[in-house]
Amino acid sequence: MIEGSIAFHGSLPEPRVWRTGGKDPWCQRNGQDQIASEDVIINTNGTLRNVFVYISSSFGALQFPIPAAPVILDQRGCRYLPHVFGLRVGQTLEILNSDSTLHNVHASPERNRAFNIGMTRLLKKASRSFDRQEIMIPLHCNVHPWMSAFAGVVDHPFFAVTNTAGTFELGPLPPGEYEVLAWHERFGILKHRVKLQASENRQVEFIFQTQPNSTNP
Repeated sequence: MIEGSIAFHGSLPEPRVWRTGGKDPWCQRNGQDQIASEDVIINTNGTLRNVFVYISSSFGALQFPIPAAPVILDQRGCRYLPHVFGLRVGQTLEILNSDSTLHNVHASPERNRAFNIGMTRLLKKASRSFDRQEIMIPLHCNVHPWMSAFAGVVDHPFFAVTNTAGTFELGPLPPGEYEVLAWHERFGILKHRVKLQASENRQVEFIFQTQPNSTNP
């Protein structure tokens, strides 16, 4: 098992804030008069939320069954929920519209097939999947410019997104040497190499700075 946390050091960038009324009065009427960007969210303990962490090393001939349960992307409160998420190659992405207004989900991958799904008040559910690993796929709404999300598509189950405590868990993993990558939409990518013995747990800490870094020592 590889466990860890994502710390943040430095000054915070000013969040972008949108007034929703000019774009969609429904969002404004339903308590979303102003919506701030979600690209940088710092937890109360100084850690960073919405960091996608995954094993970038190859697992060779090992194969892992694809989960039958879908990953859910909801359009609720004039946001995409969750903002950052992961799913397996071939796993179903179930897209919901919980709002009574028009949304769309426009995915712009580089290695997978793009799609653009309009979701009206009547069309409440749609499904898609991705055929190839890709880190990360941006999604946005053409109707509401503040709505964005990122999907990490991975061909194994060893990935996670940092939570309100800024932590993650990958595993249990077979013994071996692994490269662990942490991706953040604003601050870039950090890397760690970790060697695991059988039944061993290792702790890893990533530190993102105000300026993007390429690696951690």
